Amino acid sequence: QQFLLLADDYLLSLSPKKREKALLSNSMYQKILMVLIQPKNTQVSTAQFRFWAKKMFTLSTTPTHHVVCHGGKPVATKECLYDVLVYCHRKSSHGGRDKTSAEVRQHYSWVPKELIARFVKHCPLCLSRRS
Repeated sequence: QQFLLLADDYLLSLSPKKREKALLSNSMYQKILMVLIQPKNTQVSTAQFRFWAKKMFTLSTTPTHHVVCHGGKPVATKECLYDVLVYCHRKSSHGGRDKTSAEVRQHYSWVPKELIARFVKHCPLCLSRRS
């Protein structure tokens, strides 16, 4: 719950043009996935969106499913960001912004460093250690 407020606050700090694509929702992820699976299908969203999706993302296919990637790493959607950040922050032994960010970058893409910083700043364990 508190993380959703952090994420919304982060989005509000951005210019209106950047908000929609700063964090990818599951629905946008699905649209990107459709564009990558069916690149010739003009029924999916707008031409501008399809161009952006093809330019920014690649499709990684496993025997069981398709994964949207950016820079060779799976894209983390807004809905799974909390779990990703908790996992990576713990894996970095509650390291600061840079250690947590490095851990996130090893596994995922499309996770803003500023949001990682805000998450680390509000970690209850880290807060209790600092005080």
